[in-house]
Amino acid sequence: MATTMSQILVVDGDAKVLSAFERLFVGKYNVVTFPESEEALKWLKENQGVAVIVSCANLPGRGGAQFLKASEAIVPLATRIMLTAQSSVDVFKKAVNEAGVFMFLTKPCTPQELTSAVEAALANNARIAAERVLLEKTLTGSVKLMIDMLSLFHPEAFSRTAVMRRQALLIAKRLGMKKTWELEMSVMFSPLGEALLPKEILTRYRAARALSEPQREVLARAPVQTRDLLKNIPQLEKVAQALYLSGRGYDGSGFPEDGPIGKDIPLHSRVLKLLTDLWYASPEDGLDAASFEALNINRKQYDPDLLEVARACLLGEAGPDQDHVLVLCHIRELKPGDVLVDDVLTEGNHELVLSRGHQLSVTTIRRLDQYNHVSGVRQPLRIFRSAPVAEKKLEPASA
Repeated sequence: MATTMSQILVVDGDAKVLSAFERLFVGKYNVVTFPESEEALKWLKENQGVAVIVSCANLPGRGGAQFLKASEAIVPLATRIMLTAQSSVDVFKKAVNEAGVFMFLTKPCTPQELTSAVEAALANNARIAAERVLLEKTLTGSVKLMIDMLSLFHPEAFSRTAVMRRQALLIAKRLGMKKTWELEMSVMFSPLGEALLPKEILTRYRAARALSEPQREVLARAPVQTRDLLKNIPQLEKVAQALYLSGRGYDGSGFPEDGPIGKDIPLHSRVLKLLTDLWYASPEDGLDAASFEALNINRKQYDPDLLEVARACLLGEAGPDQDHVLVLCHIRELKPGDVLVDDVLTEGNHELVLSRGHQLSVTTIRRLDQYNHVSGVRQPLRIFRSAPVAEKKLEPASA
């Protein structure tokens, strides 16, 4: 089976160096070359799968160290190598401290030196990528457990996360986003600020009732509290910032008053604002065309391009795909991965226990069972469940 060759970017003002890399690694690695920094950076923004970046120290344009520093913001996992004819300690210190250089090579280099350096850099890149995947999986599992618990204690606040996550992934696919982890984390944590609010303030805010000045101050601090809670957790710094700016309007309205405007607002923040407002504009049975019409009243608050993308891909969404079946069952028959079709309510006073669209885990099923024994839960429940390979249509099944 064919495999994708590792991609290596080489940027050097010496044409002989560029051709040497191309000849040495032809057929083994995918080598892309540029003679100066600016064109290389433009290319990087469109090709972020680069594993190794090689640059000379005296690079035309912004210089080797500054180029490698700029590239780190675009492709942080790439391994960086600097080629230099200088032996200055200051050059080395600047490259290491500012550009995160993995290795130095002194010109002229032998083919063996170049080959060994590139192979070591590729191995380092593979190790970093594997560690990143492991960390993200571990963090995702921890976040999922946390959200499951919070959704049980604050069902109203977290009722929208499952639906919004599915919608966010559809938008991301339409936009061609290859990495969605931070967007998913932003959606999952988006109700955290509401969960931190006193119930009286949240109730009055949702009902569009007047708030006192102290209540408005508490409400205004919610995004700051969310950011401060998350920003010190490794890998969640960008998520914290996206949530902090998720109330910022595209036209400069909203919170914070001195925040960015238009495209300067992070994309994840713009997606969150749009999907959150769509949720509150939608009827109980889900998103419809009227939901988007409701947003048109304040349409300047939303990225116009993003609004059209959302309209195009979300109005055609019809819930779980054909690989799921509709099942009617009791709590004892629930399985991890099942998705609630309806809200789970208490038997007596019909209080919300868990919201529709929630994907169940071992923890939430166990908690539902405990809740049922204490307070009683209306059953049977309707859920969507992954269908066996042979089944390709929705078929209600009784318990």
